Amino acid sequence: MTLLLARFMGAEHFGTFAALLALCEVLLLPASMGFVSSLMRIAHPLYESQQHALLQGLKRVYFAVALSFGIIFVAVVLFGYALFSPHALANEHLEYLLFIVPLGALMQCQASFLIALDAKRRGLLTQQSLFEIFTAASCAYLYFQHGPLQLEMVCQALIASISIVVILQFVLIFPLLEKDKPAYQTAHWCKSSLRLLASGAGVALVAKLDVLLVHHWLGPKAVSVFYPAVVIAGLMAILSNAFGLVLKPMLLKKQIDSFEIARVMRLFWVCNLVFVLVLAVAAYPLLALYQEPEMESGHTLLLILLLAQLITPLRICASSVINLIGEPLYNLWVLLFATAVTVLLAWYCQAQFGLLGIAWAFCFGFVLGAVLRAWLVIKLGYLDSIEHLFGLFKPSIKAQL
Repeated sequence: MTLLLARFMGAEHFGTFAALLALCEVLLLPASMGFVSSLMRIAHPLYESQQHALLQGLKRVYFAVALSFGIIFVAVVLFGYALFSPHALANEHLEYLLFIVPLGALMQCQASFLIALDAKRRGLLTQQSLFEIFTAASCAYLYFQHGPLQLEMVCQALIASISIVVILQFVLIFPLLEKDKPAYQTAHWCKSSLRLLASGAGVALVAKLDVLLVHHWLGPKAVSVFYPAVVIAGLMAILSNAFGLVLKPMLLKKQIDSFEIARVMRLFWVCNLVFVLVLAVAAYPLLALYQEPEMESGHTLLLILLLAQLITPLRICASSVINLIGEPLYNLWVLLFATAVTVLLAWYCQAQFGLLGIAWAFCFGFVLGAVLRAWLVIKLGYLDSIEHLFGLFKPSIKAQL
């Protein structure tokens, strides 16, 4: 999607779109009141015990929350953003996010719900593929019909694409649940979701904070240089999401199989290293596809961001363990500390080194957060040994016998 939009929009308008897209992704989780993160933890045990009445009620609760609370929350945030953003272009068409963010939050909730109902392929497909395919197709059609795309046209295409995916998800969920009369545990569900929201919303913010800060400090043209590297490095999320889907059900079992987790983590580390190397080798061709305006600078930025991705398995496993087994608020404390250090470092480095300084600061913050989470997992005894996180655990001879 972003590959085509980089070609269909001018550099300055694409930079503004990238900043708005980053803002949209940051708002998705809080707009759902945390249900995007909590549905796996809440719904999967209910599905395992075949409590379809509660699942029917849960479906109605997250649907109502995403649409009602989402609109109110986004309206407040966007009003503040429009007041304080120093760039005039950033204030254009913000009203479209009142539709994009709540619908996007509902789309993410329903994808998580499908995964919790053991429809992993359908959940993952609707979570990170169909929306992009529909948007790219509609934008290509508009480009060939009307020429270079304006930001307003892209926002309309986003709304139409998300709406199609939401309807499709609803159709996919319908046959998975028995038609019981809905039962509700609304207070419990919301309380659980808000606890996960505290850490999850921060993770979403930090994931896009670099783009927002580049836009704030250096303007939309700098974003058009920085964003292609962010998107290409972000392809690592495909791999991490896939392994996350495998790990989460294992962590939710009453008796955790340490050897099985270590085996999955060993494969995760190997695949992650291979994926990083492939993206590093293909860096120039991929950046050329985005029509990177400053190729050498973009290449260096991409390599820095990929360097941090080398420890993605550690971060994904440690964060999942804390959210699913332990106390989710621990993720929040780590996040607040790592983010504070990162932003201060980025503020200092951007004045000295520009875009490269910001990239190095966020690379350091990513590593710091992953290491602190891994330390907490071991210190608090959520996993028996650090060897599990690195896939080095082997069962004893007695266990094998």
